[in-house]
Amino acid sequence: MGMIQTTLLLLWFALLVAGDTPVGRTLRRVLVEAPARWCGRWSRGDVLLVLCLLAGAALILWLMEAEGRLFLAMLGPDIVAGAGMLELGTLLDVAVTAIAVFTTLRVQGLRHWMTARFGRRLPRTRRTRRPARPAANDEGDGPAVALAA
Repeated sequence: MGMIQTTLLLLWFALLVAGDTPVGRTLRRVLVEAPARWCGRWSRGDVLLVLCLLAGAALILWLMEAEGRLFLAMLGPDIVAGAGMLELGTLLDVAVTAIAVFTTLRVQGLRHWMTARFGRRLPRTRRTRRPARPAANDEGDGPAVALAA
């Protein structure tokens, strides 16, 4: 077990054993409450960005193995600094808008393909017919003829 894991286990054990003593309250404030406050300030966009970065890093490590570790070690600080400069809500809005646009285009393409493939056999809504209006140049018997007679 590494040194960091051993230190964390010892701190957790000290927190457990100290209980409600002044040392225990200080450990609880430092090890539990402060990180909880920090995590409480994260938005959904922050969590989504971190998950995407972790997934990308895992993919790079899986595909590139040893070279991937070197690549991530050199590029990691730049990615973190760049992510801190972006407004995550705007990025999330752009991503949702792009997904909506591509989904709409895909559904329209599917509709056109089905129309071309199956013709007009798809169920359609019924149209109501408007009553036909007589043409303006109608020379048939109408009200004017009845008045003259």
